[in-house]
Amino acid sequence: MSTPQHDIALACRGLATYGLGSEIGGHVSMRDPDSDTFWMNVLDKTFEEMTPDDVVQIDFDGNQVDGDRTISLGADFHQGIYAERDDVNAIVHTHGPWITALCAMARPPRTYHNLASFFAGETAMCPDDDFESVGPALGDNHTVLIPYHGAITVHERLGPAVSLMVTLEYAAELDVRITPTGAPEMEEEMVGRVKDLVTRADYLTHTWGLVRRKGRGHVAAAGEGWAA
Repeated sequence: MSTPQHDIALACRGLATYGLGSEIGGHVSMRDPDSDTFWMNVLDKTFEEMTPDDVVQIDFDGNQVDGDRTISLGADFHQGIYAERDDVNAIVHTHGPWITALCAMARPPRTYHNLASFFAGETAMCPDDDFESVGPALGDNHTVLIPYHGAITVHERLGPAVSLMVTLEYAAELDVRITPTGAPEMEEEMVGRVKDLVTRADYLTHTWGLVRRKGRGHVAAAGEGWAA
């Protein structure tokens, strides 16, 4: 049976296959529907090492419900976002290399590709790296970029939050590579139409399926059986 621990660990493994978790840092969380708590992976393992045993329950004061594993100080912005956004039940934070490069430019990704349309008008910039700034900066958007740090994506479900992060890394790479060429962005009147198309194609759902398959493959290759 699926549990938050299992789903978060599998998401971490899947994100790792995209190069979004080969170093220490980054977190995936899910709100607990029955209490003022959330589930999040620990800090002392990389995404590519994460197992269900490495996912802990944290209350909105930042305390672990059981155990004393090392958790990121970034747990503060998870509880802050959950407190401000009743519609958010899942949060993903990574330091993807292309995302981080884009964050150094202090702007949202440019629409050089149809998938970048997901972030048009729904991406905020955090003013600084202060955890207390993240929630207010996010506002009603699904993505926020943190200068010189990384990005956060949120959604009412885990799957789209993870898929948005994977898609953001792709859009960020295209941005960083293409911008120096002077190539034009998608015309503004096209963006809404393209965004509607990729949304109706259920791209984020299909991407979540792919992330899960990649995660299971990563677990199998490591000789573990928990993701079967």
